[in-house]
Amino acid sequence: MKRKLIASLLALALFISPLFVTGCSKRDNSIAPDFTIRVVGGGGEEWYDKIITLSKLRGRPVVIHFTASWCNICKHIFHTLKSYDNKNVFVMGIGVLDRKKNIIDYVMAQRFPVPVGYDEGGIITGEYHVNTLPLTVFIDKEGRITEKVMGMVSDETLEEAIKKIL
Repeated sequence: MKRKLIASLLALALFISPLFVTGCSKRDNSIAPDFTIRVVGGGGEEWYDKIITLSKLRGRPVVIHFTASWCNICKHIFHTLKSYDNKNVFVMGIGVLDRKKNIIDYVMAQRFPVPVGYDEGGIITGEYHVNTLPLTVFIDKEGRITEKVMGMVSDETLEEAIKKIL
């Protein structure tokens, strides 16, 4: 009985592990739900406590990376994404499925180079159907979701997704 359980768990792990290594991409093309969020950290002092409203960013491509303090693989993409911030792409993070204090501490400890807000009440989480972390959403200049990537984002996937929104 134990061998069957171990074999089943191993098979499941082997099946799921590529998702976390390369990410799972989904094309959407729907209008991104609008939201307003307060920045809790990241991006430097000039961003602290500022308000970000997605609809006010129309005309500019946007990348949103959903994260949580307990998600070990979530933090790796923030510094890579920062390099695209200089290419007229607005990059931000949203802390979800966690306590606000944990998100603030996490963002400060990791020194994220992009602004990170906290999804108070989980409304944004629901509207964007965040059911796994990390989740990275790419939004074009017209406000359409061109891609959602679940799991770690490879450099190739990131480059392709950014090109689509520029």
